[in-house]
Amino acid sequence: MTHEDNAVFSSLPRAGKRLAPRLLAEIGDEQSRYANAASLQALALPSPVLFQSGNYTKAHRRLGCVKPLRNALQQFAWQWTQQEGWASDYYQRKRAEGKSHTVAVRALANVWVRIIFAMVNKHERYEAATFEAAQSLHGRRIA
Repeated sequence: MTHEDNAVFSSLPRAGKRLAPRLLAEIGDEQSRYANAASLQALALPSPVLFQSGNYTKAHRRLGCVKPLRNALQQFAWQWTQQEGWASDYYQRKRAEGKSHTVAVRALANVWVRIIFAMVNKHERYEAATFEAAQSLHGRRIA
């Protein structure tokens, strides 16, 4: 028996036989669980939190997230840099800004969370042409 969202997750490039089911299992099939893409991002990926003590202020990574989901998204984002030019450019730009490998991959995973959220809500497979049209419509903010 196959899941109804199997086609959506299987259409993700380079997700393959292992990452696609893992992403589906971690994200789940109850779309009402997430109000918007930001709520999925908050659950999946750690975000910076400001730490203050006296005159000392520093941002550090919040550790509260679903770690298996974070791991699956980061692995998927890294795989995507191997295939797609805009993802590789995005990764290289983050590295040129002085970000570590992990931070750059996490930033790319944040982009993918928004894309996957839209795909799951619309029950649409990934189409590169649709993504490129949306990217050009929004002024190529992410790449």
